[in-house]
Amino acid sequence: MSGLNQQGEAEPDPIVVPPEEIDREPITQAHKALPVWVRLTFDDGRPERTEKGFAKAWTEHFVLVQVLWTIAYYRGAREFWVEASSVKRRVIEPAWLGRSA
Repeated sequence: MSGLNQQGEAEPDPIVVPPEEIDREPITQAHKALPVWVRLTFDDGRPERTEKGFAKAWTEHFVLVQVLWTIAYYRGAREFWVEASSVKRRVIEPAWLGRSA
């Protein structure tokens, strides 16, 4: 059996912002998703962790982030609304940076 099939269960979602909170604020959509670090917290005893992600939209208080998430036996993109204080910009260096010509 491959390593992909050994997981078997989807990872529970982190604590997210309720939809009714988002509906009260104007949403700005990103023309191009911005690379970010997002701090995710959980209510089931798992420790807080920071993941790479992309900011796709935001309000004054919240950010819609996309992260890779364990879904059954594979990792797929999931989107979560989180508090803006949980998100920091990150820089993706060009692949050619540091290589000699």
